[in-house]
Amino acid sequence: MNIQARLLTVDFYNCKAEQCCDEAAVRAKVSTALRELDLVPLQIISEVQENGHISLMALLPNGHLAVHIHPELHHVSLDIYLCAENAALDPIARILRKAFQPEKTKTTHLRRGDFRSPAEIRPKTTTHVAPIRKIKSTGAKVIRILARRNRG
Repeated sequence: MNIQARLLTVDFYNCKAEQCCDEAAVRAKVSTALRELDLVPLQIISEVQENGHISLMALLPNGHLAVHIHPELHHVSLDIYLCAENAALDPIARILRKAFQPEKTKTTHLRRGDFRSPAEIRPKTTTHVAPIRKIKSTGAKVIRILARRNRG
């Protein structure tokens, strides 16, 4: 049996603060991103919760896109579900990554409606770290190594 749908889950960590606080701006970014890829949303609904959490749902002709933004944590979670075996989900995530400018991204690809053996259908997870974050991490490691050498 063929794959019936694809799901991409994405976590954006340490997003730029100004990118995560305005519901109208988020709504416009999502709408623009979808239109750039010729995915015209049937409907977009969004809501700001009492704690500042922004939820957005875009209903697409053959799927949906859900965005949850936690401004205080500078975290955005994104779920993209399209009912097509060859659905290209990465371009949507790439455009939204540019909009939110995270330091780190974790993506997981899932196949839905896949009837192969369980060992063959494990999710594929990848992590992307922004260059500035890599520099900070590498610098911290070098300082720790040098500090240990000076002690001993």
